[in-house]
Amino acid sequence: MHSIIRVAAMTALFVTAGLSAYGQATAQPVTLKVGDTAPPLRVDQWIKGKPIADLSKGVYVVEFWATWCGPCRTSIPHITELAKKYQGKVAVAGISVWEQDPSNVKHVKDFVDEMGDKMDYSVALDGTAAAMAETWMKAAGQNGIPAAFIVKDGKIQWIGHPMGMDKPLEQIVAGSYDLKKQAAEDAARNAMQSELAVAVQAMQKGDHKKALEIVDKVLAKNPAMEPQLGAFKFDIMASMGDPAAAQYGLKLSEKRYWDQPMQLNQIAWGLVDDENKFKTKPDYKIAIKIAKRACDLTKDQDPMILDTLAYAHFKNGEVSKAIEVQERAVALLVSGGEIDEETKKEIRDRLEMFKKAAKKG
Repeated sequence: MHSIIRVAAMTALFVTAGLSAYGQATAQPVTLKVGDTAPPLRVDQWIKGKPIADLSKGVYVVEFWATWCGPCRTSIPHITELAKKYQGKVAVAGISVWEQDPSNVKHVKDFVDEMGDKMDYSVALDGTAAAMAETWMKAAGQNGIPAAFIVKDGKIQWIGHPMGMDKPLEQIVAGSYDLKKQAAEDAARNAMQSELAVAVQAMQKGDHKKALEIVDKVLAKNPAMEPQLGAFKFDIMASMGDPAAAQYGLKLSEKRYWDQPMQLNQIAWGLVDDENKFKTKPDYKIAIKIAKRACDLTKDQDPMILDTLAYAHFKNGEVSKAIEVQERAVALLVSGGEIDEETKKEIRDRLEMFKKAAKKG
């Protein structure tokens, strides 16, 4: 169970750190891109502000959100600030999406009323046919919210997270925006997303070789992405039992993650995880070095990281050292907290395993 939690954490690290700037990896074809004509605004009803019917002239922000979306609630006041800054120059439409059921209408209206002046722009509700979700979000390969589209004279200029649209919006309004450059960057991004989506699918199916080939191909074309995709590459290598994972993990740790304890812990654990069947035993001294650095960064106060270090010592044949470190990990376990009881039990059980091994000599 403990290893499952850590592998899940590494997957989360890959998705959030690796793809956050590029959107979520999706295998579905992207048919709505920067430079394309914006689809019509086919909403069910406008519930606040002036309805927007025509995007053919002027600058518009079309932003998608939902009442249940925490990041949306954070973005809304910022969008309001931009709406006020560009009043008379930019029209903003916030579209409630993925909550089209008629029973949600009152809930959405109550939410907008609750936000008050913090949501001071036109707001609409996508209809039961989910026209906006289909023709805008799905067509553009946008699988998460909040998501914003900037439109000028009927053409999509920019697609991304609303918290990142300040600069492009300023340039678009000023007339200094390079649409061709942005379209080329987005095309490259979409191509990379598609490749990574295939890699994720291959990994899920156990085809580690194919996943590794794809990630290596992406990194060859985008070396600056290693801080984001390196952890995923290491995970693939460790999962397939590649002995080279240890040296790559060390290089990645020292070059990219030396001040990031969570990432260091994931790599160290990948080298000692019993679920990773290495063809030859990895160099556990590398796991110790990486885990020790993570412990130093957290001042030996994280039981999960201490547990990783202890297991690395154990795998390296240093049983007494493993017991010493694991006892500190167990001492830090308390009732409640972020660590679930099953994981706490596993950490305690590992200490008992170390002690039994010491008795056997």
